[in-house]
Amino acid sequence: MHHLSNLKCNATGLAPEHSMVLPERVPSADEVVIMDGLFQLYTKCTPQVFAMFAPEVIYTMPNGNVVVGLNAVIKQFTMMAESHSHRLVRQRLLHTPESLSSQAMVIDQTVSNRNDLQPSNERNLIVLKRREHDGLITSLTEEAGHRRATVPLAARAASANLFNSPTDNMVSPCTSKLNLNKRRHHLKGKPTTLFAGMTGMS
Repeated sequence: MHHLSNLKCNATGLAPEHSMVLPERVPSADEVVIMDGLFQLYTKCTPQVFAMFAPEVIYTMPNGNVVVGLNAVIKQFTMMAESHSHRLVRQRLLHTPESLSSQAMVIDQTVSNRNDLQPSNERNLIVLKRREHDGLITSLTEEAGHRRATVPLAARAASANLFNSPTDNMVSPCTSKLNLNKRRHHLKGKPTTLFAGMTGMS
């Protein structure tokens, strides 16, 4: 079981109010390529951007759903590409907390929709984890408002416990006879009054 304080932490290992105020930093030479690709991923989504992902990449969506494997990630972002075309995206590379490896990248992303009559802004946390030997992205986690999505995961766990098997109500002949005898025994029993011997005492 997780401690309550850990449930408040996001993918950086920090609480949202702490990750939101991480200082911005200048990307290194190899990080510039990743930042350019990440910007295209959330705007144009050209096929070339997927070259920065490892085959075993895992994408955790803001709603808590998880997509595993490069082909599944390509399919997911391609499906979202149409809605991305009407968005203004601003990304800032933040200081990497000590809780993450030096290869990790923490990005604060602000998205606004150009087509809205009342423009809305979304502020998401993006955490990238990369392989040491080639720098390819093995994990991309996106969290709305820098907050971990706990409700969908909890809902999935609850639904897992609601599974009913066709054999749940099936019992062996021996068990059936035992249950029948138990019911007969309980029907024969008479209700008793607790502390019956103390009713005359005052």
